Amino acid sequence: MHFISLNSLSRLFAVMEVTVFEMMVFFAVLDPLIKGFIQVALVIGPLSLVGVILLLRKIEKDHPERIRWK
Repeated sequence: MHFISLNSLSRLFAVMEVTVFEMMVFFAVLDPLIKGFIQVALVIGPLSLVGVILLLRKIEKDHPERIRWK
């Protein structure tokens, strides 16, 4: 069972390709220090969000009255 139709996935991939190409052109003119910062932020940002969610789920499992998901 697919939650997203194949037509929607193909559109999503096309948009992602265009976005990646535009980002590569944008990165070409930036200072290497700024490029490095953006690359580190792109990795650490989502990882920290996942870490917070996992921490909240652990707290919810141990103390369900402390966490309320809405």
